Amino acid sequence: MFPLHKSLTPLLLLAALNVSGCFLWTTNKEGDAMAASIDTLQQQLATLEQRQSKVEDDLTAMLQKARGEMDELNDTLTKATRILARNSADFGAEMEGIKDQIMASQGTFAELQHAIEVLQKEMSESTQRVTDFALAAGLDLPIDESRVPQAEIDHLKAIRDALSAGRYGECRSLIKVFQKRYPASKNADEVQLLMARAYIAQKRHANALGALRAFVDNHARSPLMPEVLYEMANSFFQLGNCTDARVLIDTIQSRHASSPFAPKGQILLGTINSSQNRCMN
Repeated sequence: MFPLHKSLTPLLLLAALNVSGCFLWTTNKEGDAMAASIDTLQQQLATLEQRQSKVEDDLTAMLQKARGEMDELNDTLTKATRILARNSADFGAEMEGIKDQIMASQGTFAELQHAIEVLQKEMSESTQRVTDFALAAGLDLPIDESRVPQAEIDHLKAIRDALSAGRYGECRSLIKVFQKRYPASKNADEVQLLMARAYIAQKRHANALGALRAFVDNHARSPLMPEVLYEMANSFFQLGNCTDARVLIDTIQSRHASSPFAPKGQILLGTINSSQNRCMN
């Protein structure tokens, strides 16, 4: 699992809002349910954000207190140096006072160090909870590119592993970095298809269609085209557009008859024909 970008928390709410992009393709009932789900998601994210913000504020206050104690200790040491330089008759008594101040400062620093360690642990755990929540929700969030594998083959493996593990938001974020790094990669067609698969796995078919259309535009001669056409047909069907789904199935039958997606397309066509109540056109 790769760490998210440092500016994680504010982006979570924006990402949650972006989920609503598929309302256009839902019925009123489905749209209401989706809106309620997103409201719940936003509330949960806001709660996590508030917790993380409190830990950050506590840590900042603790560090400021530590700086204040450090300033006092420096003043004490400066005073001790002056006393040593004077070598006066009151040397013993004055140094006893200085020693007490130094011992008190050491005790305070030990307490502060322990408190800061506890807060740092809480902050790390809080950040991890936000990260886990974001990944479980499949949100597309920026990741720390410095932690992404530098070798192309390792980067591709990370994408595949994220998809296999169900970390769909992380998968798509890794893909965006890959496409920026390797625009002319020989694996560009597979990576674009993996983007679509990550959306399909979450039943975000409107988003999947966008990724699949980009595949068709940029990788028209790819051997992966039969699968892309099939997934486009299925996504159109899931969104109630049976007309376009049938056109795509016909395309598979005529242009990719030897592909394993030709019989799958035929099965999908049967499902469409027996589910007319789902078709809006």
